[in-house]
Amino acid sequence: MRILIADDEVAHSKTLRPLFAAAGKGKSKVRASAGAPDIGRLIVARATRAVSKKAKGRAGGGQPGGDSLDLGDQPEQLATILDALGIALLNRGMLEEGAKLIELALQIRRKFFGNDHPATALSLNSFSRVERERGNYESATATVQDALRINRKVYGDRALPVAVSLNELGVVQLLQGRFTEATNSANEGLDILKQTGLYDTDPNTTRLLDVLGRAQGALRQLNEAEQTYNTLLALDQKQLGTRKHPKYATHLANFGLVLEQQGKRGPAIRAYSNAIDLYANTLNRERHPNLIDAYANLGSLLRRLPKKSKEAGQYLQKALDLGVMVRGESHPLVGNDYANLARWQYDSGDPDSANKGFSQALAIYSRSTRNGTLPPNHFFIAEALTWRGRIAVERGTAAGGKEGEALLNQALEIWPAQLGPGTPGESLSRAYLGRALALQGRDADEACALLCEGYLELKRDPQAGSDILRRLKGWLKEQGCTCEDTPPTAA
Repeated sequence: MRILIADDEVAHSKTLRPLFAAAGKGKSKVRASAGAPDIGRLIVARATRAVSKKAKGRAGGGQPGGDSLDLGDQPEQLATILDALGIALLNRGMLEEGAKLIELALQIRRKFFGNDHPATALSLNSFSRVERERGNYESATATVQDALRINRKVYGDRALPVAVSLNELGVVQLLQGRFTEATNSANEGLDILKQTGLYDTDPNTTRLLDVLGRAQGALRQLNEAEQTYNTLLALDQKQLGTRKHPKYATHLANFGLVLEQQGKRGPAIRAYSNAIDLYANTLNRERHPNLIDAYANLGSLLRRLPKKSKEAGQYLQKALDLGVMVRGESHPLVGNDYANLARWQYDSGDPDSANKGFSQALAIYSRSTRNGTLPPNHFFIAEALTWRGRIAVERGTAAGGKEGEALLNQALEIWPAQLGPGTPGESLSRAYLGRALALQGRDADEACALLCEGYLELKRDPQAGSDILRRLKGWLKEQGCTCEDTPPTAA
């Protein structure tokens, strides 16, 4: 089958056209659609093929162009195909091309079926994903909440369409840093699938488990997260019958994050690498949004291994370049890509470039908070502020201490908001704030108290780097702080 999109600017996309290059060299005639020309049209036609002389003598054999079927006057089928095509293009990293088809399907369904029809809810789920991929998280939330409203009204609270919408809602909540809410959405969806007897067979089960596992990992419930991923990957393989599938690759890459948090670097590297190989080589999805994140995660892990530093930089640069290409310069996840590369630049001995990268990330996050995409207390912001504060303090000057103090105080206000108290980022900010005060000759006891508290918290964290602990210990000695067995004070 060849799919021709008539009179639609999507068909002229330079990114889209290569996908159809192998469909055949013959030209197909596209005729006007009979139905809903003001909304959109779609023609499904068999690819042109040569017709033998013998075939010409048969009934129906005199049409070398093959048969065509105009779906313009069948809005239900038309919207279904447009929506499916749009999702397929999103999975190819073609956001705007896919968005146009999904928006067209939503427009058709609203016109022909109304705002409260379950078919419209299907399109709202898809459009929520479009807004999520664009980084418009508030709009994505409002859209999927509308889909949930429709599905609950039509089917009741314990029906499969409700679980499907809860999955999309959970993914958006993860991106907003609302991890407890994401956990609740995932658990509600999973309960529905269990009650309807679809848990073992429905593909949304592993999607909801993935939301749950990611939320558990973010909340540092690592043993629970590991068990969740062991369950869902086994179920994925059973349902799909193969590991060579985008869904499995996505879940494998997300499992890598949990393994990394557990300190299992080797298994995490294998998980990321296998996911990248599946996307880029086996599945030929070189622009898939999740491939960007797999590059970023692998690069971020490898940067901690000195022998892999060059390779880490290549992965992080690839993630940034692809992120800008697919998501656009202002996307909050592109802000993350700038921050990831900046960490590598810092490790490589280039703090000025790193500071510039974190500043670019903060500029993107700031725009995202102004337009409602990210909440102002998102931990992405706290992390970038902490890094800029670190770089300022490590200059070892009073001016650097003053600059760092302002940045670190902002970070300390944000860190506990989404992740709870006592995270490594909060501890690091507190320790560096103590050093910032000391560089300015401020209250020595307060400086020691902050530095000691942060140091002791990080010392208990198995993931804390030995280099940072050595640096903090050196500052403790330099400032004359005693804090191992007695209340922290300046000696």
